[in-house]
Amino acid sequence: MKNLDVDQLRTLVAIVDCGNFASAADSVHRTQSAVSMQMKKLEEITGVKLFQKKGRRHILTSHGMTLVSYARQMLSLNDEAVAHFHNPDMNGLVRFGVCDDYVNLVFRRILTGFTERYPNLQLSVQSNSSQRLLKQVLAGRLDLALINIHDHSYPAQELFTEKLVWAKAKHVSYCKERPLPIAIESDCRWGKLAMELLDRQGVPYHVVLSAADFHGLNAAIESGMAASLIAACSITDKMDTLDWLDQHSHETSIVSGLTVKPGASEPAVLALANYISDWYIRRNQSAA
Repeated sequence: MKNLDVDQLRTLVAIVDCGNFASAADSVHRTQSAVSMQMKKLEEITGVKLFQKKGRRHILTSHGMTLVSYARQMLSLNDEAVAHFHNPDMNGLVRFGVCDDYVNLVFRRILTGFTERYPNLQLSVQSNSSQRLLKQVLAGRLDLALINIHDHSYPAQELFTEKLVWAKAKHVSYCKERPLPIAIESDCRWGKLAMELLDRQGVPYHVVLSAADFHGLNAAIESGMAASLIAACSITDKMDTLDWLDQHSHETSIVSGLTVKPGASEPAVLALANYISDWYIRRNQSAA
């Protein structure tokens, strides 16, 4: 029985996440020729073609996509095991704030990998508006927070630009000739922005819900009660975009970022900050 090499699998995943061999080589600190040799050895071990050439690009075959799925699981288990023995002192509590808009993204995509890597750490997660989270971080009541950066005065590391889209429930449709029912979050700049966009485009509307937080907004959208302007990453499997309205709002976006409490030096806090930053870097590379 032949064994798969973890380093080769890590390079394979890096190629997928980075988009090409050259960027993956930088990511895994190898030369491009070394990366190509690793993939050749992987093909020899598996006995199948993992890539096919399309112009200058290398595209995954169906076998390649299957191996990537296995590779992610194997790397996750490997990293969890290594972290368990190499970070025995990495424990304690990290108080993490998440802007309402990114709760689904954080729990479904980011925190699962972090908790697997650092199983002895405890996370206390609080969801709130960006402005409230920022105040708590600056006051030391939270260790760090993922927030929307409303202006350059925010002491935060910019991570990603999220597109804003008009979301609705999949099971409903809205007629252009009738006033659009919308839901907004009270005291949120996105609610004001939504109404400004509709006014600018001459779209009639009426506010059917002014929610206290994003969770109320989310419920209103999924129920079919109203449409709303939200971050694209917040779209759930029960939602769809309102395409006839979105085509006029492509320039609308918000910058997300990470803010860390002043003077943070705890290994656990810095580990989460670095993990989130690295996750967004990989996401940016994949989107490029």
